[in-house]
Amino acid sequence: MKTITKALVSGFIISIFCSFLGFFSRCDSISDKIFRLHIIANSDSAEDQALKLKVRDRILNDVGMELSAAGDIIGAKEIAEEKLMEIESIAQDEVLKNGYEYSVKAQIVHMYFSTRYYGDITMPAGYYDALRITIGEAKGKNWWCVMFPPMCLPAAEGPAELQKVLDTGEVNMLDSGQKYVLEFKAVEVYAKLQEFIRGFIYEPYEDMISGINFPYETGFMILEMF
Repeated sequence: MKTITKALVSGFIISIFCSFLGFFSRCDSISDKIFRLHIIANSDSAEDQALKLKVRDRILNDVGMELSAAGDIIGAKEIAEEKLMEIESIAQDEVLKNGYEYSVKAQIVHMYFSTRYYGDITMPAGYYDALRITIGEAKGKNWWCVMFPPMCLPAAEGPAELQKVLDTGEVNMLDSGQKYVLEFKAVEVYAKLQEFIRGFIYEPYEDMISGINFPYETGFMILEMF
């Protein structure tokens, strides 16, 4: 009887584990199709936070529609990369126009985001490509949104925009986040573990290996094990 019980418990644990693996895989698939906008304010002062939002509005107004016309994330990234200097100039102009002398930096990055909520939409934790704008010392609270598909724009409708790049199952999962609280939490823990491992692998590279630098691909091969 004990053997049967152990077998049943083991089978249950394995089924739960496999279910989580499938959920992790789907979240990774989602992050590969989403391009985000991330703006970091100079500080948490009311003035700097208000300036951050003005920069946001200016960027969305001047380049948001062009990015929304892309067919997929590759096209959106290409447009952002081609217009990167222009985007930086637009943000810098808005800062100067409001009476500040902060420097502005625009970059295309691949960065970690924790689980975020966009109305009824839940965006899982993980690594996403993003257009990041840093203002001044970039020590203030950040603002983010999904730039492609264009969920940042005023006329955007969450699930309808997502349906342009995600399959029905992925859209339903994000639109029913309250049903997957435990799963999304598990994904966040998993993503934070990956983030820790990335930092552990890359940051000490040069200090640990006397002047010998392994190619980044080596680190990614190790990460694939987790």
